[in-house]
Amino acid sequence: MKETDPLITKSTSQNQSWIRKTFLSGPTEFLNRLCDGFGTNLIIMLSVSQHLGKGLIGTFAHFPMQFIFSEYNVPAPRMQVFIGAIMLPWAMKPIVGLLSDAFPIFGYRKMGYILISDFISILAAIPLGFVPLGYLPIEFLVACLFLLRVQMATTDLLTEAQYAEFIKVKPELGPDLMSFVWGGIQVASLLATVVAPALMNVSLRVPYMLCLIPMILLIFPTWMNYLGEKKMTADDQVKSREKLYDQPEASLLCAFMFVGTVTLSALGIWYENVLANAIASLTLMIIMLILFQITFGGIVAKVNAFFLVQTSMAVSISGASFYFYTDTKEQYPDGPHFSIEFYTGVLGVVGTFCSLIGIMIYQRYLNNWSYRSLLIMANIILSVLSVLDVIFFLRWNIVHLGIPDHFFVLGASVSQSIVAQWMWMPGVVILSQLVDQGKEAMMYALLAGCHNLGHTVASNLGALLLLHLGISPKGIDCEQEEFHHLWIASLLSTLLPLLTCLMIPFFIPNVKQNEKFYVEHEDEAKMPWFRQWLRGRSRARRHVEIEKGSMYE
Repeated sequence: MKETDPLITKSTSQNQSWIRKTFLSGPTEFLNRLCDGFGTNLIIMLSVSQHLGKGLIGTFAHFPMQFIFSEYNVPAPRMQVFIGAIMLPWAMKPIVGLLSDAFPIFGYRKMGYILISDFISILAAIPLGFVPLGYLPIEFLVACLFLLRVQMATTDLLTEAQYAEFIKVKPELGPDLMSFVWGGIQVASLLATVVAPALMNVSLRVPYMLCLIPMILLIFPTWMNYLGEKKMTADDQVKSREKLYDQPEASLLCAFMFVGTVTLSALGIWYENVLANAIASLTLMIIMLILFQITFGGIVAKVNAFFLVQTSMAVSISGASFYFYTDTKEQYPDGPHFSIEFYTGVLGVVGTFCSLIGIMIYQRYLNNWSYRSLLIMANIILSVLSVLDVIFFLRWNIVHLGIPDHFFVLGASVSQSIVAQWMWMPGVVILSQLVDQGKEAMMYALLAGCHNLGHTVASNLGALLLLHLGISPKGIDCEQEEFHHLWIASLLSTLLPLLTCLMIPFFIPNVKQNEKFYVEHEDEAKMPWFRQWLRGRSRARRHVEIEKGSMYE
């Protein structure tokens, strides 16, 4: 599961509802129903922030990234560290939620933070779009790419929280609104995937120029409060902070995750030591596992530990595989020499369609499986299919099987994209059952933040693996020797996730996905001493503030 994926799943009936109402009844009737139910302003705001922002900007910002690194001849291990740092804003969502709840700007919890992050992203996109490559340090460009994700993560979290409140008021229209949001994101992303190769052939900077359009458009509906936020009074703000006092352990985790991710981001961007980045990310992962255990404990800590470890063990070697796929004949004579159009457009479109097929198969046949059975099956199948990558890196598809590179990699991409959804969907479903009532937003942000932290750990561990095996291509001529051990790295990245299957019987509840399971919440007397101490300090602080308030009355 990535942060760009939805936290709320759609059932089979919801998917059928979207198809029926959108395509059979007509898109106009579908939109009219949403506008009547939620207001035209909210629909416009979601179209600009989610469809154009998350769908269009997210895709345009992603595709040129590795090609820019190639222009700068960034070695594959260093590219891995850069990518891990760039994606860290998705792990910073908890602190954004905490700040927006505790410190509204001019009485609004969401508007001010969206505008601030949007202005920052505009300043970051300008050099990416208008300064020729080579004129700016690569670290500066990575920092700009990082800031683009800050805007996407912030806007995504806050708009998601707002439309969730609207759905609670009109739950009968919830499936339609969810279908509108996520269907629009997929359509916008697919459109960007189709046109991105042509834009990148003009210049790698053009997609970032176009990113400025939805960023600027977002200012108007946000400033005009199309999100439909109610301005908080002073009493409302006091009550909001009191809720935070009731969950000091979650607030502490948010703050610690923020400090940790900022540190990892700074190390990844400015410090070139691959080993140091790997150690730092592993250290943060271990600390988060410990903090979750002593603050939440029980099934919440176990499930979080499983998905964090599973994501971290899926070590990424995408930095080296990118050069393997796209190196020219002068750089790697025996390589597949994929063009921008094929690597970005064809593989991207095929991957998107296959992900949708994977979700449809899940909804039709797999959503009544137990969590344990589906996760074990998906892990095993995905690892077996990943052996296709090993065959590809050994070039056996040409030497022994006689299958052209383009056909072989499409087959591997199709099968892996489908099965990957079967691993992601159970994680999304189980999240909804782990959160305490009344604390959904913060718990979602923490659990998803940990999951996304795992992707950065996987990138940094992959960078260390590439460095250890001497795999450091950087897009220069005659670098074929750099790929000699790439198949070994691929094999290890295939086998390591299988180890997490041993955790499943001990960390994942033995219930079906369509069944509710009881999440035991500890009595305060049985809580770990650290959690009791935090809550005691929180109550004492609140008592002091109440006494101070009464003195001034």
